[in-house]
Amino acid sequence: MNNYFSGKDCKKIYDISHNFLLEKLPSEINANELDERYFNPKLNYNTLQDLFDRLIDSAQNYQGMPNFIRYNTRKERIKQLLFNYDLLKISELLPEDLYYLFKKEFKVQRSAKNIKQDSWYKWSKSVIDSAKFLTSFKDTKDFKEFIGLFQYNIETKTALPLLISTKISGIGFPLACDFLKEIGYTDYPKPDVHIKDIIHVLLKLNSEEPISNILAFETIIDIASKCKITPYKLDKILWLICTGNFYNNPNIKPKSHKKEFLEVLKNLWY
Repeated sequence: MNNYFSGKDCKKIYDISHNFLLEKLPSEINANELDERYFNPKLNYNTLQDLFDRLIDSAQNYQGMPNFIRYNTRKERIKQLLFNYDLLKISELLPEDLYYLFKKEFKVQRSAKNIKQDSWYKWSKSVIDSAKFLTSFKDTKDFKEFIGLFQYNIETKTALPLLISTKISGIGFPLACDFLKEIGYTDYPKPDVHIKDIIHVLLKLNSEEPISNILAFETIIDIASKCKITPYKLDKILWLICTGNFYNNPNIKPKSHKKEFLEVLKNLWY
């Protein structure tokens, strides 16, 4: 694990971030609501089907895919097409067959000459691989015990999303972290573009070379650990700043403060 920041530095980073978010809170959000509504997730699955639902949702969270797959608005129909999430039946499908089923149902206009480059095809593979992965567990108790095997230290925690990314096509390291944190595992911050840009500033890097997923992941865990908060909370603070997406209140129009926040970090940190 990297150890770039002292405990004092980490406290400074957290205080700057948390105070910035509080200053930019929309009037519709009470600061006292943040902890309960945004920072303290509970393990929120009861069945393997619940895990499957979250996995395939995370699998479409890549670039513009949510805009045309629209899993959340089409969930009920997709569930019907997928045998009400019968994992064994789904795991026996061929990606091509599932792709053409989706294409027909949702009147998909193929955007790539080779269907294997089409986002719907890629997502179809993710759906099938997710079912195959979850059929290796007897039940959610078995799954929780599996997760527990990776909680020994930072290296084993890092190994878990790496493993998931090898098992499921289309789920890279960041989306594997997204899956884990959204089902309630608070040690798995998602190293998305926002987190990477922030870490780039904090590490005072002049290079244009992007921050690696693992470096961003471990740095967030390091800062959170030294501040005695969960990586999930730090991740969510930074994400809310950068996106302005207070998803628990759909009446709030998202407004990003990322550019301003990066300037604040540069001015105070450098």
